[in-house]
Amino acid sequence: MNTHQIKLIQNGFAGVFSRKGELTERFYHHLFLTLPEVEELFHKDFAKQKEMFATMLASTVRGLVDGDSFQRFGESLALSHARFNLTSRQLDGAASSLMAALRDVMGAKLSPEEDDAWNEAITRLTGMMAPPEV
Repeated sequence: MNTHQIKLIQNGFAGVFSRKGELTERFYHHLFLTLPEVEELFHKDFAKQKEMFATMLASTVRGLVDGDSFQRFGESLALSHARFNLTSRQLDGAASSLMAALRDVMGAKLSPEEDDAWNEAITRLTGMMAPPEV
């Protein structure tokens, strides 16, 4: 990601985060439509899961400032999600679901440039979580 993309995300993040509840709802809506098989992974405290999602989003934005921080955060997410044995297809579906949720919630407030920047960040993050190719 370039500096301009990072600044776009950071400058617009307050607006995104102020709607974290709606964003989270839309994310899981899209995720379960796209990947119904993953819904069974969320049988426990769903309120806690939603809060963890919001924290992950904020941590992603904070980590963008420093490539090493972003890498460490991605590695941490990969470790915490390893027990689920997520496939690349599922991670791609999660990335697509998050982008769809952002577009739903932010609408016209999300410029094409911001859309591209978010897509780049989310794709990088889910790429770090992907299982190694064999």
